[in-house]
Parts: sequence; C-alpha cells; structure tokens
Amino acid sequence: MATAAKLETRNFTKFAPTEVAETYIAKARELRDLLRAEAAEGERRRSPTPAVDQALKENGLLTLLLPQRWGGAGLSFSDYSRFQMELAKGDTSVSWVAQIVNGTTWVASLTSDATQATLFGEGPKYVCGAYNPPGKAKRVDGGWIVNGAWPYTSGSRQSDWAQSGVVLEGYEGPVVPGINMVYIPFSQLEIQDSWYVTGMQGTGSDTSVAKDVFVPDHLMVMMDKPFGHVEPNKQHYGAPSDRVPVVPVVRATGLAQLVGGAEAMLEIVEAESTKKPIVTTTYQKRTDSGVVLHDLGRVAAQLGTARLLLLDATGTLDDVGLTGREFSFAERAKHKAQCSQIVELVHSSIEALMFISGSSAFALDKPISRFWRDIHVGLRHVQNIPMLGYEIFGRTRLGVDNITPPGAY
Repeated sequence: MATAAKLETRNFTKFAPTEVAETYIAKARELRDLLRAEAAEGERRRSPTPAVDQALKENGLLTLLLPQRWGGAGLSFSDYSRFQMELAKGDTSVSWVAQIVNGTTWVASLTSDATQATLFGEGPKYVCGAYNPPGKAKRVDGGWIVNGAWPYTSGSRQSDWAQSGVVLEGYEGPVVPGINMVYIPFSQLEIQDSWYVTGMQGTGSDTSVAKDVFVPDHLMVMMDKPFGHVEPNKQHYGAPSDRVPVVPVVRATGLAQLVGGAEAMLEIVEAESTKKPIVTTTYQKRTDSGVVLHDLGRVAAQLGTARLLLLDATGTLDDVGLTGREFSFAERAKHKAQCSQIVELVHSSIEALMFISGSSAFALDKPISRFWRDIHVGLRHVQNIPMLGYEIFGRTRLGVDNITPPGAY
C-alpha cells in the first residue's frame, strides 16, 4: 500500500466510469471469433499471432489498469476482471498475456516520478516481467550493471520494457529482505526460445536475458522504498489504484481469465450435450441423462460462485483504492484464502466438464482441450496454490508465526 504520510491531503481521481469499461468488455466479446480462429497458430508459435497482437494494441487492451494520467483507461479492478473473463472466452493464453502486461504496466505506475516519466512520458508503453530466479545487480557510478536470465517472461513479444528481479552486489546501503526490481528496455535484452509446456503455450513466456546491461539509478526499485512508496511532494500520484498493494491485485485479477476460460468450456459442453449421445448407453443425447444434467447444474453453480467470489475480492481492492483505508494483513490473509476457493472451484469444474465430454475432448485440435490445458497451467501459478493460501489464513487466525512475509500476500 502507498506509504504517504497520514496528514497529507490530496484530491484523488476516480476509476473510469462503468460505461467506459463496458466498451472494452464489448470489444473482448467482439474479438472472440478472431481469438479462437488464431488460437491454434498462436499455440504453434508459442506467442500471440501478429493479428492478435495488433488487435490488443489498436484497441488499447494492454493499458486498461494504467492510470489515466499516463493515457491508460484507469479501469477499476472489478471492471478489469469482467473484461478479462470475456477475453478469456476467446483464448485463455491471450488473456494471460493481457493480464501480465496490464498488471505489470500498472505496477510500474507505482514507482517514483523519475521512473514513471521515463517509462510513460512519451505515451503509454507496455511492461511485463519476471522476478525469479533473480538476476544480479552490481553497483557502479550512477547505476547498476545487471546480469540475469528470467524464465516465464509472459508477454515478452508484446512489451517495450521488462521489469526484472535482482539481488544487489557491492551495495553498502540499507538492505531490506525481498527482491529488488529493475526496468530494462527489451531492445537491450535477448529472448531465449524456452517456452515448451503443456498449456498456456501461446503466451510467449520465454526467458529474457541481460548481459552486462547498465541500468540507471532511477530505473531501480529497491525494497527499502518498494512499489507504492510515496516520497514527499510526489507528482505522479493520485489515482485510486495508487493506494492498493500489489500482490492482492495481481493474485485476484490473475484469476479472472481462468474463470472466464472455464465458463467457455461450460458453454461448449452445454451446446454439445443437446446433440451428442453417450456411447454404450441408450441415451441419444447427453441431456437425456439426469446425471449429466446434475453435473452441468453443479458446474454452472460452482462457476457462478467463483465469479461472485472473484468480484467480491476485486471489489474489496476497489474500496481500498477509493477510500484509502488500511488493508490489514488479516484481511489480506482472508483475501488469499478466498482466492484459493476460486482456484478449487475452477479446477473441480473443468475436470467435471472433461468427464462429460469424454476422451474425444482431449484431441489437441479441440478448443475445449486447449482451454483445459491452459487453465491447468494457470492454476499452478505460485499465487494460486490453494494449500498455501489456506495455511496462511489459518496461521493468521490463530496467531501462529506465518510462513511468508506479510508483503508476499
């Protein structure tokens, strides 16, 4: 959360009006046919196709969380999540890229005035990044020499800047536990073709490599003044999103595309169930079976609950941004556990849908198979591991020493 002095008074702006958000949500629906038509090629290329890249950028779909002061849409986290759920129904890999770029670009808007001006002063730019394993930053006059290799750099083909995690060498100042971040233009990085995986193949999550890259001081974010730190007289500050902690936003909004992808799977299975028989039974179509109808009803209820939980979680973040109230660590632990519930509901739902669909649904050229593979990989993101979310919440409730620093959840 922003660390502005409590006595400071500012006139904060609002999130973009809902009618603005609705135009982007409508655009996501409009692009569904294009995304589905390009999905197989994107998977083969292991990155969004040129047609998809153009559609995302021409329609302003990669700067939806960037504050309006830098030319972004400035959507609320709830409206943005509604957009992501719709985009995912076209291609979950593409919506993952949109999430990473939108989210990391927003994170960059929490940096110092000098950093923001460098990144966005000539108009909106796209930022993505990775932090683990961290690279190394060696102190030199005026900045740092950075070396490192960062796998999982989703959106590397769409972005202008990389936000990369580093540990410090030769630095005698205060060191706070955590991973520091540097901003490096992608023109100074090498992209290694390393993304060969089961799902989310179309995300371009390759390895970005820095070799003796000089990073000036103002493009380093150190943990003693982390994202959201507010220096006296800070100028580039005043959007509601400036007052919200990073990790809960990344965690909650990052689930939207998984919920949306699962909803797309449900639509596919429901449409097929009115036509396809259940082989080796007397059922001429799946909807003749009470068991299938029961399971489809249960999945629809589960995904409806997942959507409600998600919008409740993002609504909490919107409230923190609009009011500037404290978002306590106890609330954050509960928030993480709530997101763990979403993960479990989505996972249970997509497994049930594949059982209904049968073995033919696993053919690589079937859209439902691509959704299933993508969602499975997305569910394994480090922020989405439900067992850890529940343990953190349980430890917080019972006052037991926790397993991760509060800022990590």
